[in-house]
Amino acid sequence: MVFAKRYLNRHILFEVAPGIVFLIANYGYGLIPATLAVIIATIVFTVLGFILERRIPVFPLVTVLLVLILGGATLIYQDEFFIKIKPTVGSILFAAILCFGLLLRPNLLARALEGQVYLTDHGWKILTIRWIVFALLLAMLNEIIWRTQNTDTWVAFKVALTPISIIGYIAITRLTASSYWQDTEDTSLP
Repeated sequence: MVFAKRYLNRHILFEVAPGIVFLIANYGYGLIPATLAVIIATIVFTVLGFILERRIPVFPLVTVLLVLILGGATLIYQDEFFIKIKPTVGSILFAAILCFGLLLRPNLLARALEGQVYLTDHGWKILTIRWIVFALLLAMLNEIIWRTQNTDTWVAFKVALTPISIIGYIAITRLTASSYWQDTEDTSLP
């Protein structure tokens, strides 16, 4: 399967599209109106995803909640701080959920990627730890950028961060799978 067909699908489009709306609205109207635009776009693309897939995956649902809570706080208090920490909070929350998932059998990541990736028990643990470290690095990077750069630079960074993080998680998974792949004859979860 070619890269574009496998990885560039409507799920990724639905994750990236609200960021593009955010970027365009920010440059046209400023951060506060862009926050309202991204809230609306996130809800629209989540509902559209539900209509097409007949389910809402957990991670997009968490994203919607974070956008509603932190975006809403940005609008209510007219303070950029809340929307700027959303990527940090989201990444730390994701890392915490993955840490908790290490305690489960099979681990949470193995459940989420069931049928897509086949790893040994040890491989799932390694992959989860690598995803946790990557999520924490993304959180740290967001903190550095929003605290040291102007708002327009941060918005461009934030929008670019979504596809970059997707590519990063795919690369980490592929690299891990190359060392810990489990033969597909035994496809049961660990």
